[in-house]
Amino acid sequence: MAVFSYRGIDEKGKEVKGVVEASSYSAAHALLKKRGIYPYQIVEEEQKESFSFSLPFVRRLPNAQELAVFLRTLATLLEAGVPIVEAVESFTDEQVPRHLRLFYAKVASALKEGETLHSALKRAGVRDETVLSLVFSGERGALLPKNLSLAAEILEKRESLKNAVAQALIYPLILLVVAVGVVVFMMTTVIPKVVSIYSTAKLKLPFSTRLVVSVSHFFLNHYLLILFSLLLSLFLFYLFVKKRRKLYHRLLLKLPVFGELLYFVSLQRFFDTLGNLLKAGVPLVEAIEVSLGTVPNYYLRDKLSPLVEQVKRGSSFSETLSELVKLPSVLKQLIKSGELSG
Repeated sequence: MAVFSYRGIDEKGKEVKGVVEASSYSAAHALLKKRGIYPYQIVEEEQKESFSFSLPFVRRLPNAQELAVFLRTLATLLEAGVPIVEAVESFTDEQVPRHLRLFYAKVASALKEGETLHSALKRAGVRDETVLSLVFSGERGALLPKNLSLAAEILEKRESLKNAVAQALIYPLILLVVAVGVVVFMMTTVIPKVVSIYSTAKLKLPFSTRLVVSVSHFFLNHYLLILFSLLLSLFLFYLFVKKRRKLYHRLLLKLPVFGELLYFVSLQRFFDTLGNLLKAGVPLVEAIEVSLGTVPNYYLRDKLSPLVEQVKRGSSFSETLSELVKLPSVLKQLIKSGELSG
């Protein structure tokens, strides 16, 4: 299905614009006429941006922050009594970036065709299972504005956590880059000059110095081989991560300091999503299934996956969770007391 942006006149004589999905230009024209819109301009968006879409740095969908703003504002408009189609269409302003305008128009187009907001967001490209589940449960339980605000809050918390982790890793990363840079500079610039001084004086060098000089010579004479080996290693590492992702994620958790940080970040993501989904009225089993999809570490996600079947069979959530993964004692008590008290 292609995406067409259009401008036209509706039955009231008012100028309208938006986006429609259809198999061809004529199908888009027929669909618009069926809706009571007489288009005077129809442009195929995919054709127009075929080159841009192939580039990885050109965004087609809103990022987490933009999606959070959209969901929170939409919740406010719905609480104020604005009809949902009109509320979504109010976002499609000329000053909005093109990728956002296209996204909003796709959502509005799907809503006009009678689809639910859950289906419209999915059709527009939203793949976040937590957001989709909250929207679905909100529509089913007549709590859509509340759940949209909750979804926006979850997205903002995730971004905040991601930024905190990134900031924590920036300093050691800078130190590593500087250390590697200093070593390369010493081996390629400083050591050769020192060697020339020693060779002029005809002094016998100790073994450790001769070893450093040999490494320096290797750097200078075989830099292409080093560069090729580095690129080959990166490529093999990429293949290893792609083919054995679960094993790679397991090894990540065994790293000193960082492994524990990644472990608790993954657990925090799982519990935060699960808690919010339960608060929104999503059944426990469905909430666990959605929350598992938000765990970034594949090995930990695999370890937690039996939780769904065990809870379905009537097993205690807290006890099963304690058997599957290592949890701090305080966390065990909190989950157990929460389960007992409802």
